Amino acid sequence: MKKLTLKTLVCTLCASLALVGGLVLTGCSGTNPEEAIRQYITADFDEIKNLDDATMEELAEELGDTGLEAYGIETTDLLATMLDGFDYSIESVTVDGDAAVATVSVTAKSMGELLNMDTDAMTEALMEDLTSGALDANDGDAINAWAGEYVMNLVDAIEPSEKTVTLTFVNGDDGWELDESSNSEIEQIFI
Repeated sequence: MKKLTLKTLVCTLCASLALVGGLVLTGCSGTNPEEAIRQYITADFDEIKNLDDATMEELAEELGDTGLEAYGIETTDLLATMLDGFDYSIESVTVDGDAAVATVSVTAKSMGELLNMDTDAMTEALMEDLTSGALDANDGDAINAWAGEYVMNLVDAIEPSEKTVTLTFVNGDDGWELDESSNSEIEQIFI
């Protein structure tokens, strides 16, 4: 029987999903700093919230070969499932000179839950399908497809939870920009 590399699959999922954070918040300008920051957060988070098929395809291309195809998982399907239930609300924006802090409440699935999944339950389910003859122990592709379907069902079952992220902005030459330390805050939305 081909050995399942579940940890590799889960790590690949998490690494791929962390890249979604790269979409968010690049720079904003305007006469009213608070309003400019609110508009930019809205524009960027709405892009994630209302992801259309074309943007989903573009994201999948940017992610490139995730290695998930061997498990029968299409990157676009994974992204759609992961982003199901995504929502946000801007709680506050406080501007102090050339610095600003925005507090955003985000509802999203946490892919970190996959790291805590019950691998014994997965192994038991796999062994049941192998023992019953539903799966052929010598068919590595079928076993990989089974594992992919199992993991996608787990991703689908993750309930979105609410998190609060604090984003720090600085007013630079190109207007208000998210400071580098806030990038990790955005990545934490999904991990």
